[in-house]
Amino acid sequence: MATDPESLRIRGYLQSQASEKTVEELIARVEEGMQELAGAALAIRPGARTAIPPGETWSPDDCLRHATGSDIHCARQILHVACTGELPPGAEEAPAGSFEEMLARHREALDSLYAHVREADPEAFLDVKWEHPFFGDLNWREWLLFLRIHSKDHARQLAAMAGSG
Repeated sequence: MATDPESLRIRGYLQSQASEKTVEELIARVEEGMQELAGAALAIRPGARTAIPPGETWSPDDCLRHATGSDIHCARQILHVACTGELPPGAEEAPAGSFEEMLARHREALDSLYAHVREADPEAFLDVKWEHPFFGDLNWREWLLFLRIHSKDHARQLAAMAGSG
């Protein structure tokens, strides 16, 4: 876990908001980030999606592949822990395909996540935590809210790439 002030501030935000908000409120916040990510991705011209913009270390395609792959993996983990209390096995896999196909897989994973956490007991299995490399051990509700931060961060990155291309 990182101990810099910004990481600690974000960790505090995740912990406080995840405990204060209802699951529906958390989903609404996550969905804002997801819409922002999809909008930023689709704003990039198809011909510019695989080129690495000046000053960047990866292309828009790399960025979206990471964002969607990570979110899909996290969604699966959150869903399983919220419903069973067990972290599922399996590693993150970057989705294949076009921007539109990646976003469709992303959408399917999120829709499944939302349906399952709405059915789960919102107070169950909060003692089950797993490590985030910057924010330490988080429970499923904190990870759910993290999806918002992650998507918004990469949406901003994609928007900057669109502006440079």
